[in-house]
Amino acid sequence: MQTHSALMSSRPHLASDDMGQLALGPANLRILIVNEDMRSADSLKSTLMDLGYSTTMTAYSAKRALVAAADFSPSIALVDLELPDMTGLQLAYKLRSHLLRWVRQVPLLAIAEKPVFGNIELTRAAGFLGCLTKPVMPLELNEVLRRLYRSR
Repeated sequence: MQTHSALMSSRPHLASDDMGQLALGPANLRILIVNEDMRSADSLKSTLMDLGYSTTMTAYSAKRALVAAADFSPSIALVDLELPDMTGLQLAYKLRSHLLRWVRQVPLLAIAEKPVFGNIELTRAAGFLGCLTKPVMPLELNEVLRRLYRSR
């Protein structure tokens, strides 16, 4: 499993006026990032670090994500819908039918390249909490993660 933490200049930054609305996230929330594109994954990881989420792991394929979900025991998985070896929806179905109970129960959040009609319905049917569009806005991501943390 590879992990990277390079800062990318193309990622969305938090504006200083956004910082007043932002309460940092719990550092102990374990986040699995599933994205085949290293730059996108690193950008998302950097955004999460800026938000105060420091425990992350990155899987660059669905096959690696299946192993990581069992080994890393994530609190949530952020899953790109376009992966090289299967779609994010197919990965969600595999996670939901995994032999290990805790893997079947990992909350999933879809990350889409662009808004597509029906994405929300398809992702919900596959077991995702919701679907965010790239570039992922830090405040929107933080709100989803904080709601998840409060519900635990």
